[in-house]
Amino acid sequence: MNPSDRAARPFFPPHARDAWHWTALAVLPLLAACATPRQAEIQTAQQLISSGQIEEGLARMERAARTPPLDPNAYSSFMLQRDSIVGVYLRDGDSARQAGDLDLAEQRYRTALRIDPGSAVAQGGIQALQADRAHRRTVAEAERLMATGDLDTADRLAREVLAQDSRQRNAQAVVRGVTERRKVLAQKEPQLRVAMGRRISLELREVPLATIFEILSTNGGVNFVLDKDIKSDQRTTIFVRDTSLYDILGVLLQTNQLERKVLNDNTLIIYPNSPAKQREYQELVMRSFYLANADAKQTAAMIRALVKTRDLFVDERLNLVIMRDTPEAIRLAEQLVATQDLGEPEVMLELEVLEVASSVVQDIGMRYPEQIVGRLPGTGGSTADGLVQLGQGGLRAFTANPLLILNLKQTDGSANLLANPRIRVRNREKAKVHIGEKVPVITTTSTANVGVSSAVSYLETGLKLDVEPNVYLEDEVAIKVQLEVSNILSQLNISGTVAYRLGTRNASTTLRLRDGETQVLAGLINNEDRQSIAKLPGAAEFPVLGRLFRNNDTSVTKTEIVLLVTPRVLRNVRRPDTVETQFASGTEAMPGRVPLRFADGTSMTMRSPLAGATAAIAGAPAGAVAVPAPDAPAALSVQAPSQVGIGEEFSLQLSLPGGNTAITTRVELRYDPALFAPVGGAEGGAGRAGVELSSSGVAGVAAPPASVRLRVLAKAPTTAEIGFDVVSSNMPAQAPPAVSIGIVAR
Repeated sequence: MNPSDRAARPFFPPHARDAWHWTALAVLPLLAACATPRQAEIQTAQQLISSGQIEEGLARMERAARTPPLDPNAYSSFMLQRDSIVGVYLRDGDSARQAGDLDLAEQRYRTALRIDPGSAVAQGGIQALQADRAHRRTVAEAERLMATGDLDTADRLAREVLAQDSRQRNAQAVVRGVTERRKVLAQKEPQLRVAMGRRISLELREVPLATIFEILSTNGGVNFVLDKDIKSDQRTTIFVRDTSLYDILGVLLQTNQLERKVLNDNTLIIYPNSPAKQREYQELVMRSFYLANADAKQTAAMIRALVKTRDLFVDERLNLVIMRDTPEAIRLAEQLVATQDLGEPEVMLELEVLEVASSVVQDIGMRYPEQIVGRLPGTGGSTADGLVQLGQGGLRAFTANPLLILNLKQTDGSANLLANPRIRVRNREKAKVHIGEKVPVITTTSTANVGVSSAVSYLETGLKLDVEPNVYLEDEVAIKVQLEVSNILSQLNISGTVAYRLGTRNASTTLRLRDGETQVLAGLINNEDRQSIAKLPGAAEFPVLGRLFRNNDTSVTKTEIVLLVTPRVLRNVRRPDTVETQFASGTEAMPGRVPLRFADGTSMTMRSPLAGATAAIAGAPAGAVAVPAPDAPAALSVQAPSQVGIGEEFSLQLSLPGGNTAITTRVELRYDPALFAPVGGAEGGAGRAGVELSSSGVAGVAAPPASVRLRVLAKAPTTAEIGFDVVSSNMPAQAPPAVSIGIVAR
């Protein structure tokens, strides 16, 4: 279903129907107090909303609610219904925007804005859509420039988009594609590369630099302006074969401590590579980095250490870093900041703590007197030495009343302490949960000549849980867990000071779990079994009847704690690919400078005006030879199926012609990423896939074909076109024409 069909139908999602249905049921009791005409109007409005006529139904409900006299219940019902409907439209608009359907998203936002003209969220969504459309146009232009070879402009446009929306996927793909192609082509001025692309051989020994620049100017059609501080007697030796003039210029400048400044397409200034001349000729660029996640001070320290930039300004309030340096250093700093300014991982910890305590107390049996107490009579005779005279009946015995006690008691006790918190916490940050109470403890202090003072402190009891997660790149979470469960066992009064005897259970561990994995930590903390018997000696030993002469007191107490931990990773750091984590950083003296390399070849279609002719260099020393470029480029061929089915995989075969020259070339395929996707490791950026081809260089021996495998992503039959670009080649090569493939339903 296309967006226009969806827009034509009444918008009433199933989840929204349920939400509004229950909302209507919730507000019906409030509507009972309304007047009968008002209530009838509101019921009619509810029916219109249920049938899909949402805006008309809300308008009638608002008119009924605002009809004098104003009914607060009816008006609150209208507001509740309107906010619920607007929320559904906004959520659907957000979903459509994330899916890339900007037209449907705008329709949803504007509908929400018609229902609630004051909705700031809807207005912000429309403004965000306008920015998204502008970003799409900019990224499309960047993709076009990348396809034509203007990598610098494409990279600049894509980074401008990422500076405003770091999650723009197509812009990220352009940056990755530019970085990959720069590894092959190197960062060179396209106009100079074309002008100085002719390949020659030079054999010069102890020749003045001015003479060599004259040779390069004659063969490349490039003007050189030499700084006055270049020594006129400076000489050099160079032996190169079959090398482009552009590469010869690069190595010549590097080995003679010279530098260049490009004035236009064919004019350069050559000056000594000294600090004074660098300050005079080298242009500097200002760049502001608004950091979303990284710390500005740490980012500035990284740039100072790795890029050697001295001109840096840090604004901690805006989390902003401003640097001033060369374009090469700025580009290097951008790549470093992109690898550092990543969002901190976050995890939702679902915790469940359960303490189960059970106790059984039994007291069953006959309890007999444990002692007989006797005393002397109050009156009695005594001898002269004070001894008491005991006579018959002089000793009296006393026993407890009652004489026998029958105990028939059983007490069962159980206690369950349950806590089920859900905590969202950042990576390597501590989260604490305390469920319980703070018990006041009053301490009294008596001081001489001062008096008595009292101080109140609080003792925390209940459940304490401390967790500290560490989120790994593989969506695994290491968690440090500290659990303490405490309760008051008894209260003690010591010299007017209240103290408490606490029972505590502690557990501390570190575990590593996968995303969504639940770990159960359980254990029997306490298991106490006590039994005491009070019996009548002798009589209690008789079988069966002996139970009548004893009392059994049994106590069984068990305490167990169960902890369940389930981490759910909400946000994690995306593992950067090799293109983003490994890149050239220049030299120690010039950070960010492109590595000095000789290109294997070029796939230019434009040639120097002198191509095909032997260079005649007036005044050049003997031994300076120019080798003309080949007359005709090698034509590549392609084999592709005329039709493929939806969801199928197919292969394209690319091959080089046989010849006397060994050819190594790289070809990139251009296709619609919505229709095709590469299979395997042939990805080369957004809508591109690269492949390497090589020939043996033996006449009559055909080069083995190279294969690229694609998968069809299209959902409906259509016709697609796949184009080809020669990215690099050691000899001139011509890309095959684009092929047209029909996608059919099978």
